Amino acid sequence: MARPQKNPKSGVYYFRQKTPIDLVAVFGRKEVSRSLGTKDPEEAKVRNIEAVRKQGMTWAALRKRPEPLPHQQIVALSGIIYRDHMAAMELEPGEPGIWIETLALLDRLAADPSAQERSYAPTIDNLLLEHGLVTDEASRKRLVQEADRAFRQVTEQQLKRAEGDYAPDPKANRFPPVATVDTKPKEKSEALTIRAMFKLWERDHLANGKSPGTVGDFRHKIESLIEYLDHDDAQRVTAENWSCHVFVPLPVLV
Repeated sequence: MARPQKNPKSGVYYFRQKTPIDLVAVFGRKEVSRSLGTKDPEEAKVRNIEAVRKQGMTWAALRKRPEPLPHQQIVALSGIIYRDHMAAMELEPGEPGIWIETLALLDRLAADPSAQERSYAPTIDNLLLEHGLVTDEASRKRLVQEADRAFRQVTEQQLKRAEGDYAPDPKANRFPPVATVDTKPKEKSEALTIRAMFKLWERDHLANGKSPGTVGDFRHKIESLIEYLDHDDAQRVTAENWSCHVFVPLPVLV
């Protein structure tokens, strides 16, 4: 059950969810658990909704078959790395020596492809999961190369800033728009609606061999809640809405 769970020692809330039975072998763990970064119960519930959404994307990605990524898509993904890192250090690039050493490190990694892949693996994994992509080994290698190229570009620009040159990066526009990343359009209605999140719970509930009867009972309560709220936007659901109207122990909503 993916409800926020409070650590009795630290007081910090955690997101926890059982791995669907059909994905245990692939995922390698029977349960996923990570901090929601808050001790406030109301904030934990809000963050838990987003955690469930992202975890649902992870399960969906793990169920997909690997597909090759076109080069434009790969470069667009590397552009996300570039923009995120540039934004994070927009006001304070640090000392030039940091970036000089970073360039030297990138050169050393480039000379050892296996070390380079290990270095970028967490970044690549997060990118692919966030966009619901499962790709083949050849595309992954190209993505590692483009990620390295993007981060090298970041390093060169931050070195200039550290030396007092804040002129715009003349190559910043080389990345395709993020809108071109996904080859298949996403259904807007499945973004963060209450019904869409209920479907994620229903799929995993049944995949774990649990009672179909419970699904029908909860579906009725979900529809009742939506009618009461007069909207289907999960992000607008508050703890007060939920507890005052109906109690349904759904991991995707509480």
